[in-house]
Amino acid sequence: MEQLFSQFAMPRGRVGQLVGWFMSKENREINKWTIDFLSIKNDDHILEIGFGSGKAIKYILEQKNSVTITGIDPSEAMVHQALRKSNKRLVNGQIRLIEGYVEEISALPQKVDKVLVINNITFWREPLNTLTKIRRQMNEGGKIAITIRPHEKGATDETSEIIGGQLTALLDQSGFTSIETFIKPTKPNDTVCSLGIK
Repeated sequence: MEQLFSQFAMPRGRVGQLVGWFMSKENREINKWTIDFLSIKNDDHILEIGFGSGKAIKYILEQKNSVTITGIDPSEAMVHQALRKSNKRLVNGQIRLIEGYVEEISALPQKVDKVLVINNITFWREPLNTLTKIRRQMNEGGKIAITIRPHEKGATDETSEIIGGQLTALLDQSGFTSIETFIKPTKPNDTVCSLGIK
């Protein structure tokens, strides 16, 4: 059972691909909800951390077809799954997918306008330092959206409110401003999204 739960942190192999499929299906609604907060414009450069099977990337490109997207994910299984779906965009340089931990990425190909983080900041080893580093690689006025739907044993809607407070503090301490937090009623627990501006 512990091995299965570890797959949600970093899907691996065939089981990991199944876990990735399940996660992308479960996250579809909150992907759209979160992305809409970012007010993405054509020609924006977007960073998605923990892109999984690439469903959020697909949704963004359906809305705005001249953005460029960099994705970072530590799971080889998820990178391969997303690569299969994004072949044409990869060839023309519109999408760049990186296998690795966000904490270990020293520099991005270019500064970004929008940052998307869904259901994975809880796996980061150093969230404050990492957010500070991400902020430095954003353009002025750039926007970040961090979304979490808690799944841990014993989590409730109150857990989501507590997480919202923690995300607000992290964004503030890492230098973001105009911080807002929103709650979306979902099952099994409410989903929380915190936004910040560089």
